[in-house]
Amino acid sequence: MKPRERVILALKHEEPDRVPIDLGATWVSGIHAKAYYELRKYLSLPEKPPKIVDVGQQLAEVDKDILELLHIDVINISRVLEPMAPYPHTYRFTSVDGFLKEVSEYEFWVWKAPYGIDVEMPKYVEVIECEDGFIGYAEGRPFGKISKAGYYFWGLKHVLADVRAVEDLEKFDWDVGKVSDNIIEVLKKKAEYLFKNTDYALVNPFMGSPVALGAFRGLHAGGQTLRGWGRWFVDLRSRKSLANAILDRILEVMLYNIKKIIDAIGEYVQVQVIAYDDMGIETGPQISVEVFREFYKHRYEEIINYVKKHSKVFTFLHSDGSIFPLIKEFIDIGLDIINPVQISAKGMEPEKLKKTYGDQITFWGGGADNQHILPFVKPEELNEHVKNLIRIFAPRGGFIFANIHNIQPGIPPENIVAMFKTVYEYGRYPIK
Repeated sequence: MKPRERVILALKHEEPDRVPIDLGATWVSGIHAKAYYELRKYLSLPEKPPKIVDVGQQLAEVDKDILELLHIDVINISRVLEPMAPYPHTYRFTSVDGFLKEVSEYEFWVWKAPYGIDVEMPKYVEVIECEDGFIGYAEGRPFGKISKAGYYFWGLKHVLADVRAVEDLEKFDWDVGKVSDNIIEVLKKKAEYLFKNTDYALVNPFMGSPVALGAFRGLHAGGQTLRGWGRWFVDLRSRKSLANAILDRILEVMLYNIKKIIDAIGEYVQVQVIAYDDMGIETGPQISVEVFREFYKHRYEEIINYVKKHSKVFTFLHSDGSIFPLIKEFIDIGLDIINPVQISAKGMEPEKLKKTYGDQITFWGGGADNQHILPFVKPEELNEHVKNLIRIFAPRGGFIFANIHNIQPGIPPENIVAMFKTVYEYGRYPIK
């Protein structure tokens, strides 16, 4: 069975020949550059600086040799390594030092990362050393800071932190989050090329302007990014008119982008990420079901309805943590896929998830407990852990195997290999 057919059957809650496998198709199912470097070294593959495809999280692009070794079924349409489309987007911007620059997204430069290896950074990104770390700039705009012993870039400021009234929102450039026609044109060419020239299932994890994605990656996360966590929770409780005004503007940008994207690539891709929107913590949801219904549910329904009405694309939403009470709310509005399925969080027991919602939503993730098991146990123990999760999640389809969120530095490469080897060998239907 071809990978694309395998993934589509699973998403339709049917059983393909084996459980489909993902590594690197989204920015929440990838692998950190340090872990990827160690993995290639362990496998005795040619050593080279990992290419960074998510600058903030320092995620590495997965090479074709790893895709084939680990039997990966699904890829991102904006890959920068083979298999890739020969249609790069061109960035034009004013650099930090004031020069006009024009660079392809397939152009990279080597940076000595603070976590001890050389990586290849996109040329539209500049990194400037400061007293206690490095400031990152995308297309000339600061986006984050990494410490001199760090592994990730963290956001710099909450641009709407000082807003007090709805009228103040007009001062913010909301259009900065809207995707350009040039990017849409390139995305369409990429999706069509990979659809016609590969057998992989195709995912589009891209949602809008890379320089402003944090503010528009999700409704709840967008509010937190723009206002700050504490202020945003106060807004939801005590400044509802301001919260609704901010959400309306975030939704406007998200809808603008999803309409452009789906209209361009909906006939080629199988999965579209509609949000990266963490609504849970370890012990429960960040918000109540009532708050979700008041502020978020109808807005997400608009986004999902557009995708459903104008394509056959499956919708994918990422939300970390303990979100069991919210899953039904997403099912009600037609969401197809939930990720990363954080089984170590309270109330997210695999058996309960599958029994309650396994026939109504696809679990993309949940492949191994990455907090307590994957980094610490021997491969033999990990094998049994992964087999047990397959036994729970795989029957009747509705399961795409992936690590729970990105594979982090410090996870033994032998465990990474064991995890993917187990799902490939054991995840064949009928599951025993």
